Amino acid sequence: MEGVFKIIRVLKTNFYATKDNIDRLFACNRTSAQVWNDCLGLAKEHFQQTGLWIDQGMLHLATKGQYPIHSQSIQAIYEKYLDARENAHKARALGFTQIRYPYKDKKHFNTKWKKDGLRIGNNGRIELSLGLLNSRRQKPIPIRVKDLPPGKIKEIELIYDRGLQLAIAYDDGKSLKANNNVGIAAIDLGEIHTIVSVCDNG
Repeated sequence: MEGVFKIIRVLKTNFYATKDNIDRLFACNRTSAQVWNDCLGLAKEHFQQTGLWIDQGMLHLATKGQYPIHSQSIQAIYEKYLDARENAHKARALGFTQIRYPYKDKKHFNTKWKKDGLRIGNNGRIELSLGLLNSRRQKPIPIRVKDLPPGKIKEIELIYDRGLQLAIAYDDGKSLKANNNVGIAAIDLGEIHTIVSVCDNG
């Protein structure tokens, strides 16, 4: 049956910031790596003690207010861990036993700001919030983008590609018609290997 679907587009772009704020952004990605590493440690400890997988609620309580980045940025990291674990579980159930559960510590990890963690101003100005730390609001990180994408910005991810860049997810208001094909393919855009994909015919 045909339908109409919204599509979220992503613009990868350079940005402008002072050196001090560039240093703060690098620090965000180091902190995000620490959150990821702690999720791995918490998950391992929980499994050793209970024989069960740690769930989202437990990760939320264990990480809440522990890091100098926005709460939604922390949430995005443990959600990414949970997604990676679930996807590995499904792949292994289908016979892809070479797929490993998340296990690698990281030195840098992309930081993501969702809608409550960013403010779009005039002339391409964006403020990236670091939220509260010890009940005190931290100073946001101001940056500037020459050409913001049209439409509603959903989230911003701080990535590294020969330098810091932004991946801006946005809804431009356009709709796409669904096709009637029945094949299914899953595609994972990686940080090291560009694309990993698998389809339902193996």
